[in-house]
Amino acid sequence: MAEIPSIGLGSVGPINRAAPTSADQATEKASRNGEAVAGDRVELSRHAVLLDRLRHLPDVRADLVNDVRTAIRDGTYETDENLNGAVARLLEDLQV
Repeated sequence: MAEIPSIGLGSVGPINRAAPTSADQATEKASRNGEAVAGDRVELSRHAVLLDRLRHLPDVRADLVNDVRTAIRDGTYETDENLNGAVARLLEDLQV
């Protein structure tokens, strides 16, 4: 198999910036004038939005979860205070 020569420093020519096209100039002019500009757009699926929300959830507090499970099992968790707090948080979540 033939050897591939290494590309050393200075073996690549100067980098030239691409000249703006007439479409680029028209887009820039339209955006300056506050006009709607046709172009690329991004649409996120509902699934992607939900995954993003999941990434930003706080970490699970295993000790608190275990304490609540024990209290439910023992019958000491269902107090008026806990029920009212749960309903209030549920209503807050539904308003989002």
